Amino acid sequence: MSSQARGLNNFISDLRNSKSREEESNRVEVELAKIRKKFNPGDSKLAADGSNPSLSSYQRKKYVWKLVYIHVLGYEVDFGHAEVLALVRSAKYSEKVVGYAALSLLLRGSDPVMA
Repeated sequence: MSSQARGLNNFISDLRNSKSREEESNRVEVELAKIRKKFNPGDSKLAADGSNPSLSSYQRKKYVWKLVYIHVLGYEVDFGHAEVLALVRSAKYSEKVVGYAALSLLLRGSDPVMA
């Protein structure tokens, strides 16, 4: 994995070094709260599609990869759909790859975004 994904690597290392399931769960909850805050900032406006236009490409990809990892570990991820779709709509290949991978794992047919 690239050195640019340092935040993702650190997060995965923290989870792997957890001494108990409870410690892992607490770390996941803290990270979900941070990501939710980044995706829905109170002080700036969201784009028409519900995504946060102030996030850089790197930040959006990093946070979506974290959501995917959390989902793969078995935790419920019930937000971030707008950011995933923003990556899918991107003109950059590196963003589309992340977007489609996350789309295939995170979105279900019953999600409101799919209607």
